[in-house]
Amino acid sequence: MKKTTFPKFAGKMVSVSITGDDHTYAIDSPRFVLQGGRWFLIGTVPRGGSNGDWSEGAISAVAWDQVVTYLIFDSAKHYQKRLEKFEKYKQKRKA
Repeated sequence: MKKTTFPKFAGKMVSVSITGDDHTYAIDSPRFVLQGGRWFLIGTVPRGGSNGDWSEGAISAVAWDQVVTYLIFDSAKHYQKRLEKFEKYKQKRKA
């Protein structure tokens, strides 16, 4: 049987894009867990990881076979800094 290998996300903040979904999902300190025969990326939703931070601190699980792209940030602080930059960019585009 072929061994499954995964990226190293320990201690990182990861933002993933899902097949057929325009939204991205941020996960703090994710790990891979096999559930029901499928691999999931499981971690905590960080501040800024949901609209209005309604799910901040909740556990999030994303099916790895549905991930099409991902970004790796060094920390939650690094993610927040980049998110602020993105929000400023969006505001400029609206003006």
